[in-house]
Amino acid sequence: MTTSYIGPSKKIDTLIRHTQLEEAQDVFQHIRPKQLRSNTDKKQYYYYEGYLQLVLNDNADEAIFNFGMLLNQFVKSSHDIFAILATLGTGLAYERKQAYDKAEIFVKQAVATLHTMDAQAMPMGDDDYLQNEILIYASAAQLYAKINFPEEALELIDLALKKAQESQSLYLLDRLYAQKAANEVVLNNVQSAHDHYYVAYALSLVTHNSSLTEKITKEMAEYHIAPLQVANDA
Repeated sequence: MTTSYIGPSKKIDTLIRHTQLEEAQDVFQHIRPKQLRSNTDKKQYYYYEGYLQLVLNDNADEAIFNFGMLLNQFVKSSHDIFAILATLGTGLAYERKQAYDKAEIFVKQAVATLHTMDAQAMPMGDDDYLQNEILIYASAAQLYAKINFPEEALELIDLALKKAQESQSLYLLDRLYAQKAANEVVLNNVQSAHDHYYVAYALSLVTHNSSLTEKITKEMAEYHIAPLQVANDA
C-alpha cells in the first residue's frame, strides 16, 4: 500500500464538503506540487486546485486548465472518480463562462460515466465515493435547471436522493430537496414544491446551513408559497 504524500487531502476534502473554502485554500497552499510522488497525489492536487479556482476564486479559465491537466496527464481510466469530478468541473466552468453547449457536453459525459460504473457495480462504494456521487448528480442537476431542463434536473436529483437515503446519509439532503422544490415550481407542481421546500427548510436548520435557510425562505416568498405554520400552544 502506497502512502499518500498529501497528508492534508482529507482535511481539504472535509472543509470543501462543509463549504469552508477559504480554510480549504489555506491548507492547500501549503502543498508543494514538485514534492508530489504518486499519481493519486497529483490527481488530488489538480482537482482541488481546479475546484477552488472555480468556486472560491471565480476563475473559470484556471479551473479548466487544472482539470485539463488532471484528465490529460494523470488519468489512466475514465472509471476514476477524480476523472469524473474533473469532467464535471470542466462543464461547470464552461457554464460559468456561459458556454452552455460545451458545459452540457462535459456534464453529460460525467453523468454517463457514473451511470456506467453503477451499472457494472464497480467496487467503489465507500463513503467518500458515495458523497462524490451525490455531489455529481446534484451539480449536474443544477446545470440542467439553469439551461431550462427541469425534468432532467429532477431525474438526477431523485437519483442523488435515492443514493443518500439508501446509505442513510444527510450529505447535501437539504440542498437536494431545495433543488427539487425549485424545479417543481418551474413545472407548476405547486403542492410538491410546497412539501419539498418544507423538508429542505427543516433539514437546513438541522445541518445549520444558514445560507441555504435564507435562500429557501427567499424562494418561498418569491414563489408565493405560504410559510410553515407552527401550531399555537394549547
